Amino acid sequence: MPLRLPMPLRLSLRVPSARPALSAPALLTRALFAGALLGAALLPAGLQAADTQRCADKVDAHLASLPLKPGEVKSIRIIEQVNIADDFGPAILGVDAWVRLNSCTGWLVVNMTAKCYIRQSYTRGDCRIEGLPSY
Repeated sequence: MPLRLPMPLRLSLRVPSARPALSAPALLTRALFAGALLGAALLPAGLQAADTQRCADKVDAHLASLPLKPGEVKSIRIIEQVNIADDFGPAILGVDAWVRLNSCTGWLVVNMTAKCYIRQSYTRGDCRIEGLPSY
């Protein structure tokens, strides 16, 4: 028995309307955005941002031991130093905590091992803390 369709089948083709040409700034913006996306996708995982909570308790304890005013800490960003060059070495080489303070336009940096042992602390920019070197 032949298959019967309830209504005749019609195909229609839609021709997209012509869009106006983009301006030079719009083309540049699109090209830069596409390049940034491509660049981020091609970076090895170790070179991309690696925010973590690793060593957060050690960082908090270290900040409590420094001569900082209450409420002085604006933000803390903890970043793992990931090993991408050596397949036989440890996966994480170290950890840095970058601390933004309310009183200055710089950073307090806490440099640690992968096991959260504090190697050194120093300040960057115009931040100054008694007893710490500044670079």
